[in-house]
Amino acid sequence: MEQSFSDRVAAAMQVVTALSPHEAAALQEAEEVIFVDPRPAKAIAASTGIIRDSLNIELHSIGGRELPPELDNQSVHIVTACQGGPMGAVAAHEFKKVGFPRVNYVEGGTQAWLDAGYPTVK
Repeated sequence: MEQSFSDRVAAAMQVVTALSPHEAAALQEAEEVIFVDPRPAKAIAASTGIIRDSLNIELHSIGGRELPPELDNQSVHIVTACQGGPMGAVAAHEFKKVGFPRVNYVEGGTQAWLDAGYPTVK
């Protein structure tokens, strides 16, 4: 039986650690980290935009093994962010499931990022 999205979010939040927007921004400046937004591109453009230098990899594509070359090295640190946080948590969990050990998500997503004073691009 397939899990509901709410169940997937709850499971993800048990496994993956959330970062505040401030913690995520500090990582973006201090260490090699790749930000990923798992929303459809149209949803990004219609809402909060995307965190600067983020990859847009839709949630359903993460387990498909056809990830962009930037993610060839599974030791890279990935931080996911959607609009409000739940899809970012699920995306981070999916990255963990396919072998990425260093993953986090932005608590509150790009909306919290914006609310904290950090810019996005559309």
